[in-house]
Amino acid sequence: MLSKWGRRFRLSMLLWAACLASSAQQNYNYTVDGKKVEALAFRPAADGRHPAALLIPGHDRTARDLAAFGIQLAQEGFAALAVSQPGYGDSEGPADYVGPKTIKVLTAGYRKFQQEPYVDPARMGIYGYSRGAMAASLLAVELDDVKAAVFGAGLYDFKKAHDAATIPGIRANMERESGMTPEAIRQRSSILRMEKLKCPVLILHGELDKNVPVSQALELRDRLKALGKDYEIKLFPDKEHGIGEAAHTLALDFFRRKL
Repeated sequence: MLSKWGRRFRLSMLLWAACLASSAQQNYNYTVDGKKVEALAFRPAADGRHPAALLIPGHDRTARDLAAFGIQLAQEGFAALAVSQPGYGDSEGPADYVGPKTIKVLTAGYRKFQQEPYVDPARMGIYGYSRGAMAASLLAVELDDVKAAVFGAGLYDFKKAHDAATIPGIRANMERESGMTPEAIRQRSSILRMEKLKCPVLILHGELDKNVPVSQALELRDRLKALGKDYEIKLFPDKEHGIGEAAHTLALDFFRRKL
């Protein structure tokens, strides 16, 4: 059992951690085409410009689900911006399964955050998980100044992912939100444009993933290898769609090395 002084010390440490978290995290909502976008910004305590990362959550997740990772990044000297995709959380929709409207919203947040006085605009990275990884991969081939990107459990070939889907709800969402026209498929398939990639990439995926088959990660790996791109890949033989804290740990290490 803790002594009176031990309990006081633990309480003081918890209060100190809470103060750090509240000072690091700020509401950063913005609008695109008149629609609200939910976003949270995370700022290191030290002065000056810092490397930064855009954080993109997946399906049924919001910016707030990445708050702990954003605070961790801030404590490690990185600025971060977490953005809820259209149709999720307080971001006004509808969702378009990481289509042009979602990419426009995320690009606007990325560019807006670059202008903050505590962000080094020349050292920007992107982290995404699930739908967020799909978005991160699309941004990485469209934005010339991304310096590092982490894709966790993402899909990169929209048609193959649709055809391989074993969960009816996922396939239905893909069809309803995208329309599955040839143009819609092309817009959502980053693997078709990987020759434009200019930054190093970390691919993370569970080999037992039922939501997004691991074949998506393997096909992206093979494409990057064929193109001579800078990439790393980490597969998890015993993990399904959720990798857990390992995704954040490996992403942080990657950003330390690349940003």
